[in-house]
Amino acid sequence: MSAMLVLHVSDSHCAVNALKGVLRREAYDLVVHSGDHDCLPAVEALLRYAAAPVAAVTGNLDGASVRERLLEAGVLVEARVAVLKGIRVAGVGGWSPSVDAERLLGAEFELLVSHHPPLGVLDLTYAGVHAGSDAVRRLVEEKKPLLHMCGHIHEARGVGRLGGTVVVNAGPLARGYYAIIEVAGGSVKPMLRRLKR
Repeated sequence: MSAMLVLHVSDSHCAVNALKGVLRREAYDLVVHSGDHDCLPAVEALLRYAAAPVAAVTGNLDGASVRERLLEAGVLVEARVAVLKGIRVAGVGGWSPSVDAERLLGAEFELLVSHHPPLGVLDLTYAGVHAGSDAVRRLVEEKKPLLHMCGHIHEARGVGRLGGTVVVNAGPLARGYYAIIEVAGGSVKPMLRRLKR
């Protein structure tokens, strides 16, 4: 696998200007969105301004229209594997993570994108509760992807590990947070960033 830069965004929550800003500002080879677009204008901005292939999943707050538009555009990777820029990307959506994760157990992929983090990794809420998905954790533990990108728990932004898998919660783009992740061979180098206000 040749070196590539992944722009990881999550929880844009209709922050169209922030999404446009990061898509125009950064250099990247692949865009990954971990869900909670929250509105069609945010999806349209993602599709229009991305300067590279896109892989996306829905979040728990995304309605049917968001899912249908992502599906229609061919960028929805829920419960399937897409080969983008020579790398296999699989996805678990925010609506039914257990179902999506189970469907991916027979697949092979290097990158995983999900809305929910794996249970116990980058999932600690302000209330001190681990709110990640057990199904996502089992999928990561069994398939051992190189990189797992997630969101959902806004306050758990950061970089972690689950076995040999690097886990990145980019934080909510609605607050200006995102990540650039360099993937080269078997190495992963995440860089957490924030848009200047």
